Amino acid sequence: MKSSVSVIVIAVMGAMASCSPKVTSNIIHTYPPQKSLEDVVLLKEKEQLPADADWMGGIEVKGKAGYDRMSEMTRFKAWESGGKYVKVKSFGSDGVRSDIHLMQSDVYRADTAKVNPRDVKTIEQAVNPAIGATGTSAMALQDNEKEEPSAFDKMDNVRVYAGYGRRLNKIDPDLNVYEREHIKRLTNGIMFGVEFIQYFKKARGAGLGLRYQIMHATSADAATITYDDESTKDGVLDEIVNISFIGPVYSGRMASQNNKHLFVANVGMGALLWNDIQKFDNERATVSGRTLGLTYDINYSYFMSEHFTLGAGISYTTGVITKATYSNGEQTQTVELEENQYEGLVHLGVCAQLIYTF
Repeated sequence: MKSSVSVIVIAVMGAMASCSPKVTSNIIHTYPPQKSLEDVVLLKEKEQLPADADWMGGIEVKGKAGYDRMSEMTRFKAWESGGKYVKVKSFGSDGVRSDIHLMQSDVYRADTAKVNPRDVKTIEQAVNPAIGATGTSAMALQDNEKEEPSAFDKMDNVRVYAGYGRRLNKIDPDLNVYEREHIKRLTNGIMFGVEFIQYFKKARGAGLGLRYQIMHATSADAATITYDDESTKDGVLDEIVNISFIGPVYSGRMASQNNKHLFVANVGMGALLWNDIQKFDNERATVSGRTLGLTYDINYSYFMSEHFTLGAGISYTTGVITKATYSNGEQTQTVELEENQYEGLVHLGVCAQLIYTF
């Protein structure tokens, strides 16, 4: 029984030791320590170093601890090495476990520079939180929280995207080879769109918005047109097909622990508009229709600045036209299509995107 208790105690002590932050230093040049720990200045990522700062090396702290404790451990290690300035380069998850943090810093020596030291907690306060922190320490913590503003913390954003679109409908096998090739070219096109979404929570959560999206495809081929009186005419057939979606979307997003990566999934339901413009010499005809459409997409974005993220996404839009309107400039007619004449508007899009948040 005693041996079992000893094993348990050793295991618990080992687990506690593994959770405590580990300090690793790579100091190339060392100096005698400063007179006091308070003489070591902690600089945030965006604060400038003095011009005569002399780089000494780097310090890395990893473990279960917050920003304040890790920065004080770094500051203490820099003091032992004779450093004057600690420049925090990065702080966040180690990329493996969300509860394990990693802080990387550079250490500098500068005897002649005049820099007001920051009023932060002492190393004893960092190791033993029961000692408490001063009001200025709490202010320093607030500054640190603002140190890395993220576009993902914004509640509203505008997404603009553009890329490649492809229709997935089958081509009628009864068409001749020239007609089939002409239609094949119309299955490939460009896609672009814009949407506005307002989220209910920062970084992670759901939101509602509005989207406008269009797939544009063109094809031009030599053709022979046969008229009702069986007369024929040779020329060039230009065809432009636009498939537009406009409607509300429901969005869900999730940011990574370090707020550098964002994953978004959207689903929308709205009006799907089809417009097919055909030009043959001086003649022009338009076939159009509308239906209820569904669109789905998943997106990845990377943090660039406080307001901008850059990424890519893939979308799937579907809908079927069962009623079409024909117009040749002189007369217009709307007809119900037979089932074998339905116009499928299913298309896939792969797009690059830029998101502006505000």
